[in-house]
Amino acid sequence: MEIRSLTFVATEADLNELAPKIFSWPDAIRDLRISIIPEGIRASGTYQQLFAIRFQTLWQVSVLEGKVVARLEELKAGHLSLSFVKGYLLDAIAAATTVLELRDDTLSFDVNALLQDKGWPVRTNLTSIRCAYGSLTVESG
Repeated sequence: MEIRSLTFVATEADLNELAPKIFSWPDAIRDLRISIIPEGIRASGTYQQLFAIRFQTLWQVSVLEGKVVARLEELKAGHLSLSFVKGYLLDAIAAATTVLELRDDTLSFDVNALLQDKGWPVRTNLTSIRCAYGSLTVESG
């Protein structure tokens, strides 16, 4: 089965519902919320160790070779920029899941492989992703 032309729109509510079903994160990550802005996808939450540390990330998303790729553009804890630990965070995220691949400081997500693992023999032919306030538009063709 092959998708030749498709425009798919996901809302913030859709992503917040789907994310825990697709990805797993450590128990120390709590209250994770996803929001969509024109610059990309913002994920924020709390990292709980001895005390709670609020964090915020901004991911620029695009399509490369038919896969969704995400580049970490911003990493903050409170008001402090933590850009010096981006590499460590990307390594930790990639190691924690089998659906993401780390390549050239970007995380790559193969939608086709995920769908096939779920029993859907589909090739999506992804071409673009656009972010707007509150929605993400994915196109294939």
